[in-house]
Amino acid sequence: MRRLWAVLAAATALAVAATCQASSNSARWGKDYLPNVQVVDQEHRSLKFYDDVIKDKIVVISFVYTSCKNICPLVIARLAEVQRMLGEAAGQDVFFVSVSIDPIPDTPEKLKQYAQAFAITSGWTFLTGNPEDIDLIRYKLGERSGNVIVQHKNEVLLYNDKTGEWARDSGFSDHTTLVAAIRAMDPAWRQQKRDNTASLEHAIGTGMADVSGQALFIKGCAGCHTIGQGDKVGPDLKGVTVRRQRDWITNYIMQPEQMRAAKDPIAIELGERYSTINMPNLGLSVSDAADLLSYLDAQTLALYPSKTGEAADPTGDHTLPP
Repeated sequence: MRRLWAVLAAATALAVAATCQASSNSARWGKDYLPNVQVVDQEHRSLKFYDDVIKDKIVVISFVYTSCKNICPLVIARLAEVQRMLGEAAGQDVFFVSVSIDPIPDTPEKLKQYAQAFAITSGWTFLTGNPEDIDLIRYKLGERSGNVIVQHKNEVLLYNDKTGEWARDSGFSDHTTLVAAIRAMDPAWRQQKRDNTASLEHAIGTGMADVSGQALFIKGCAGCHTIGQGDKVGPDLKGVTVRRQRDWITNYIMQPEQMRAAKDPIAIELGERYSTINMPNLGLSVSDAADLLSYLDAQTLALYPSKTGEAADPTGDHTLPP
């Protein structure tokens, strides 16, 4: 399935990039448009927004504030996964920039703690500064919500300063599609993909199988959770269908905010233990939840092969997290 997603993502990215390229005008943007105001990053470095952060780079720009417990941490978690998927390109060909929309309380110390909570190391700059300068950056980049704390969007901006090409995407886009859209901001990458168009079309035509539960996990869960690789900003989901009642899991992933409001003890305990982000409502249906649980079942059982080659029952394995 991942091969199919990669094919579709690359094809989509090429189409988006073609639109961007057709409408690009580097003279219209760049230093003549973007503010070159003073900003401060999470390492207390004083920077010029255009000269030091944007100039000659491909950047992925997001707007956040550290006290947000809903959209912001989910977007950052997903972008952190995208950064990891970019591999060596992250920090070399592609740079991530997150601008605080609540700059007074978002000190460099808070921004650094925020980055560390998502295991972000290099290639990603978190910025704060004077409110008037941040407002100017927001306005120029199209973040013009009236009440930014309440109304700010989950959009991310993709920009190549060398070519003047812009694109908008969602922080909730499929990871593979977003990676391809980011890489497509590079004309050299696009040309390479065009050279492989015939093989891409062939791959799409072969009708590779899709697994709904896996698709749901990658799209909605992988930014915050692993299965058997340890906690991220949310708990490791290895064995979750063994540890918890299925009805409870179904209700929680469909209506987490209602369970917190009802003071469900497990939901409250999870919220306290993983306080960086509240489990969001992803709009899953009953059938979606069932597909997701089936995928978690299969992945958990795959981690416990018996000596006979068949999946072992994980209920007796004491290495399962609580």
